[in-house]
Formats: sequence, structure tokens, C-alpha cells
Amino acid sequence: MKRKFGFLLALALFLSACSTPAGSAGSSAAPSSAGSEETSGETPEETPEETSEETAAALTPGTYTGTAMGFHDNVTVEVEVDETSILSVTVTDSKETKYISDNAIEKLPQDIVDAQSVNVDLYTGCTVSSFAVRAAAKAALEQAGDISAFNAKPEKPAATDEELEADIVVIGGGQGGLVSAITAAEAGRKVILLEKLDRLGGSTVESGGIFYATNSPVNGDQDNDPEDMVRYWQERAEGNADENMLRIAAEGSGESVAKLQEWGVIFADEVGTAGTSPALRAHYASNAEAAGASTDGVDFIVPLKDKAAEIGIEILLGTEATELISEDGAVTGVKAVSDEHNYTIKAKAVIIATGGYDLSKEMMEEHSPDLAGTFALSSAGNKGDGIRMAEAVGAATNYTGGVIGFKMIDVTKHYLEGSNMLCWLGPLAVTSKGVRFGNESADYPIMCTQLVEARRDGSKTYFIIDSSVEMFSGLAELAVAANCGVKAETIEELAGLAGIDAEALQTTIDTYNATVESGEPDEYGKVNTAPVVTGPFYAVEVKPATLGTIGGLLISEKAEVLDTEGNPIPNLYACGEVANSQFLYKEYPASGSSISITTTFGRIAGTEAARKAE
Repeated sequence: MKRKFGFLLALALFLSACSTPAGSAGSSAAPSSAGSEETSGETPEETPEETSEETAAALTPGTYTGTAMGFHDNVTVEVEVDETSILSVTVTDSKETKYISDNAIEKLPQDIVDAQSVNVDLYTGCTVSSFAVRAAAKAALEQAGDISAFNAKPEKPAATDEELEADIVVIGGGQGGLVSAITAAEAGRKVILLEKLDRLGGSTVESGGIFYATNSPVNGDQDNDPEDMVRYWQERAEGNADENMLRIAAEGSGESVAKLQEWGVIFADEVGTAGTSPALRAHYASNAEAAGASTDGVDFIVPLKDKAAEIGIEILLGTEATELISEDGAVTGVKAVSDEHNYTIKAKAVIIATGGYDLSKEMMEEHSPDLAGTFALSSAGNKGDGIRMAEAVGAATNYTGGVIGFKMIDVTKHYLEGSNMLCWLGPLAVTSKGVRFGNESADYPIMCTQLVEARRDGSKTYFIIDSSVEMFSGLAELAVAANCGVKAETIEELAGLAGIDAEALQTTIDTYNATVESGEPDEYGKVNTAPVVTGPFYAVEVKPATLGTIGGLLISEKAEVLDTEGNPIPNLYACGEVANSQFLYKEYPASGSSISITTTFGRIAGTEAARKAE
């Protein structure tokens, strides 16, 4: 079975790049990155722009090979030239994430040929992969001679004003946006979907591809109890969720699975558990389209993208909505911008599906301060745009201070690569004070909460690993190599290197080892199986991270955006992470809950907007 959970990492530090002509050795430095495409909210430094129109010296005709570090590993590019021009650019080897990196791998090489420049624009949504292709092409080209003429930044034509009209405009091309757009289009409405990135998918495409549902065509004979699902969600929300909204989401979840199947999404026959509930509600998307992809969220987005194309939805990628148009208190359209156009789009209804805000430093500090400054693994588009646009026309908001929390070690690697695998294995974890702080095998949102609380006083948090289990020590060695941990022959020496209280750490290890020997659950209810007894020892720092946020717009049971008086704003709807505070509270309840709620309320938003547009 494919990977079931986790999310791609966010944009991290740029690494080095090297190039070698076919059959020879050489190197050239160029920045790159591993991690989630753009999720730090930063973009790689542009190559310094060259404006000289001086003709380059003759190139040496031939085919040259360049390599640069990409999202997961090196990207290799072949460049063919004659005396004066670039004839072709081809990516010959890449381990970049399928679908997410498609623009970089498939389109950017031709962009270089068409522009006769290696300084073409990067594709948003796959910035790291784009930069790698561009850097590798430049490194290859440099071997052919003077490339000053191929460094120029291609000039862009001035953006032109354009007016469009649709029945419905959907802002955001993730799960919620695609589901609501398809629903409205199937009702016979003309739909325009705006996505500011150069690809669809939002945070869903970077997810583990799980859908939490009851009474679906997949699990109807194993779990058919919406009320129990409501109780579970409400329990995890500490009683703070809107129970009517939860009930709509739970009762509609099975039907949402059926609708996704109708639209081409394939689910595995097997269902599993998620969160802390024993109920078999975790549905695993398993389309062939995502073979080779690092996340199974692609399994949702590719079929939905294909369905949207099939039924004629107009999708404008690289187009950022900037403002809702409002007349006499009713929303009547959207203003948006792209490289080529300044759009004014008239519409009978607008649906906001723009995701959360964990890529907005300001919003995190204001609304989720406990996780402000932590690593964000969600979509590069999660900057709170839709929330701010709706607030500008009077929308009410609610914030819980919560997040969809996660845990990380090495932010330059995928969540299931290298030392990050230790996060899933649950070894002994301590603070700088040398004491444990919770169940290391707890579900990832719970573990995130434990990490936040443990670090509140300024402590760091570490996994303590010994060398008795080769798999654990091997992963710890990777952490040390990546400067994410330290190694020592004795516990005392380890504590000194990591800044941990040595005496307290030894006491904690002794107690921990005793629980391993007894085979009984420890004080946190965990049965420990791997003692810490054999040197060398490792201390690997583990940190909290975010997969998304909790908070944003308030909506009605019909997915209408509410104003500050609790009344629907005419013609304005929302679904997904942009409006999830009525369903979630401080801690995320179970993998697949967000995609489930998003899909069900996306269908509601699409249906209600279509009625409004009659």
C-alpha cells in the first residue's frame, strides 16, 4: 500500500549544484533546495539579470549536461547548442514529485529554448524544481562558451485590462475549489476558477491522500454511524465545534466519497483508522496517476482536474484574486491579476476556497502565536488572501489559536525521507531538562501539541537514540550528518553536546529502560520496546510544524459567508480551510478530516451558488 499520511515539506535552504559535460567532470555553484515547493513563502534568489545586448562569443556546438539539486535529489538537464543558439533543453533525470513538478520538468525547458535565455520565470507551486532545471541548464550551457547573451531576463509585455463574465467565480484551485466548481458546472452554470499558483491542488495535493468518512460505498458495511463520527469530532474539539455543522459534514461524508468516485477518484478497498478513534473511516486514494509521487493527495487532484476540463470549467492559473467587487452589500464579482492581464470578472456568485494562513507571518503571530515561526508544510498559497478579501466586504471571522500540527527533524527532506522517519517510530523523547513530556507514539497533532508545550519555556526537544537497533541508529546518523543532532559515546558526553541536563537525562533513561523490561504501559500509556543501553548515543532535535491552520471565515449551513451580524453576505460562499473553525478547535482530530469536510461543504457551496446564479 502506498504512503498513507504526511505532507510535503516547505521550501528550505538552498543547496549546491554541479554540472558535468557529457563524459567529463566539472562543477558550478548554484543555489537549490529540498523540501516542500515554496511553502516557506520565499522564492529562490533570481540569477542576476543581464541586460547587455552584446552578442555572445561563438558557442562550441554539442550537447552538454548540467546537474542541480532539486526538491528531492539532483535534476539532470541536457542542453544542445549550435554556434549561436540553444537548440533544445531536456530533463534527462529527475526524482521530483510527479504532478507538482510537471511545469518545471515539462514546460520550463521549452521556455528556455523559446526565450533563448536561462533566466526565464520560475513556475509558482514548484519553485524549487523550476530553479533546479534552470540552474542545471545554465551550468550545462556554460560549458559551451560565453553565455552572457543567454542570461538576459526576457521582457514581459505590459498587462492589459480584460473584462470577463461568469455565473460563478471560484477563488482557489485546491480540493474545495475544484469540488465546488465541478458541482456548479454540473448544474449548468458557467464557472471560472482562479488559482494564483501555476498548478492546481492547494494543500490537498501535498497531503497523504486520506479521506475520513462513514457510510460510504467503501466502508458502509464496516462503519455506518454518522452520530458516532460527530461525537468523536466534537470530543477532539473539546466541545467547541458547531455540532450542526459537524453533523452535516459527517452525514454527507459517505455521499462525498461516492461523488468523488463518480468523478474518477479511486479509493483502495482497505479502510483504516485515523486519529484516536478505532472506527474504520480512513479511506485511501489510490489512483495510478500518482505512481511515483511522494504524496497520495495527487490521487484526488488529478481526476478532479480532468473532470473540470471535461465539463468546460475555465481555469486561469497564475491568476491571483485581489479584491471582491461589492455593490450595495452584495458581491458581484472579483478583480484579479496575472502576468498578462488585469481582470475584472462579473459573477452572480463567488466561492472562496483559498486555504489557510500558515504562510503569513503576520496572521500566524496574531491568530496562532504558539506556532508562529514554525515550519509550514502546507500549500505555498496559504497566506490568508481569501480571509482578508472577505473581511473587506464585512465578513465575520473566528480564530481558535489552533493549527493542523505536525512534527519534523530535517526540513530539507521529505517527511518520509532520512531522519524524519524517526518521527513515526516514537523513540524516547526528552526536553533540555532531561525529562520526558508525553507519549512519543501519539498521533501527530497530539505530538505537535506536546512539543509546543515542552518547548514553551525555551527548552529544545530531542529523540534519544542508542545503537542497539540498526534502523534507529542509521536514521540518527543521517540526522547528525544534516546537523540535526549530535552523537557521543556516553550519555554524559551526549548531554553536554546537546545542552541537556545530564543527571536528569540518565534518570529518565533508567526509568524508561525499566518500562521496556517490564513490558507494561508507562505513565503515558505507551508500551516501550527499545531500550537506550548501547553506545554510541544520539540526541536528535524534533520540532513542531504545521500542515495548515484552524480559523477564518464563518459560514452558514449553506456555506454562505456570514457578516459580523451573523447574516449571509449576498452571493458569497466559502469552503475548506479558509472556513474551518466551526468544525475544528485546538487540535486536528484525524487524518482525512479536512479533506472530508472540505469536499462535503464544497459540494454544498457549489450547489447553493448554482441556485443563486439561476
